[in-house]
Amino acid sequence: MSQSRRERALAEAAALDLSSQDFLAREFEIWDLLREELPVAKTTGNAPMAQGLTSGWMLTRYDDVADALRRPEDFSSVIGLYPVRAWIPQAVDPPAHTGYRRLLNPWFTAEAMAKLEPHLEQYASELVTKMLAKDEFDFVADFADPFPTVIFCELAGFPPEDHPQIMDWKNTLMHANDGHSRGHALALAKGRALGIREPDGPTSEQFLQIRAATGLEIYGYLKKLLDARRKQPADDLVTKLLHAKYEGDRTLTQEELEDTLFLLFMAGLDTVASVLGLIVKGFAEDPAKRREFVALMGEPERVAPAIEELVRYHAIVTMPRRATRAIGFRGETFGENEIVACPSPAANRDPEHFPRLHELIYDRTPNRHVGFGLGPHRCLGIHLARRELRVALQAFHRRLPDYRLHEARKPELFGGMKGVSSLWLRKG
Repeated sequence: MSQSRRERALAEAAALDLSSQDFLAREFEIWDLLREELPVAKTTGNAPMAQGLTSGWMLTRYDDVADALRRPEDFSSVIGLYPVRAWIPQAVDPPAHTGYRRLLNPWFTAEAMAKLEPHLEQYASELVTKMLAKDEFDFVADFADPFPTVIFCELAGFPPEDHPQIMDWKNTLMHANDGHSRGHALALAKGRALGIREPDGPTSEQFLQIRAATGLEIYGYLKKLLDARRKQPADDLVTKLLHAKYEGDRTLTQEELEDTLFLLFMAGLDTVASVLGLIVKGFAEDPAKRREFVALMGEPERVAPAIEELVRYHAIVTMPRRATRAIGFRGETFGENEIVACPSPAANRDPEHFPRLHELIYDRTPNRHVGFGLGPHRCLGIHLARRELRVALQAFHRRLPDYRLHEARKPELFGGMKGVSSLWLRKG
């Protein structure tokens, strides 16, 4: 006897693993099924929401995700998944979170980011020139990874000679066991250095140990950088943090400084690269939508909503929250401290809010997607991310409007906070 849709939904929820290649191959089919049949789903899979979290609840309807993200008093961001210490302000709830965001917000306004545009365009052009000197190239390695990484490192004040090490730390910490080939190789090497030599690969607990060791190395690096800026200030975020005052009252403690820089380090290096890879992969697979974007990308009033639609369509982040108490929610009860996951890829394709949900509609209105989050924890770097995406896509497509996937080198996808770790393209 064939399974009913409800039975299929229960089975998918029980086995849900956002990092698996099977999930990535069927992602939107699974989200659609859960949204229709089991919108508040109990999960018991291997890695349903984030590294180190093995069970909880998964929300797939837009209204439910938005509700949870807007209620930090009930759905806390303090969830204990961090390998060393919690990052500021991501893992801090209001009212303390409000003070940290008030301190950081002026450095990431639309006006502040607009001043970066000439440099963004210059660096994007340099990368494209080097990349297009070859007939075939890995768009991720040659452009998507270095573009936002170098820009953010310059903004933060990380020395240029440290960029390769910074990338390796980021990939080890964020992508040790989510299908990212480079991150996995680096994690295995780190594991061997720690004496971890499991025949079937590290266990979940050992991956956490690997990530913690990497995190400690990053904290050591940040401490040295802070010490250097105390002696020799510069026009960068590190120096600004050293002189900033929380609520105008006191300077940040050493731990606050390190934890804030750690968050900026991770967020600034990973998300834009992941979205860029997915967008260009999609364009390689759908030339008609690529041509439509190329035709409009030079018109400011059209390209801005197009970028929003690309972020909706290629959302990457599943945002975990912790129930602060027993909470009744849509007929279910979340236990105190249970994890409630809010996947932006599922919410952003809810037909109640996004008609023709699986289609790119560049002038979609309204488009209240959650690709940048929602509520008090909405992305701090939203203006930088939007500008980087636009400049990157314009610079690449002005020089190479036609390209295709490499026939022999298939795209490598990773899950969790999803993206593309390798994307080989050919011209024409």
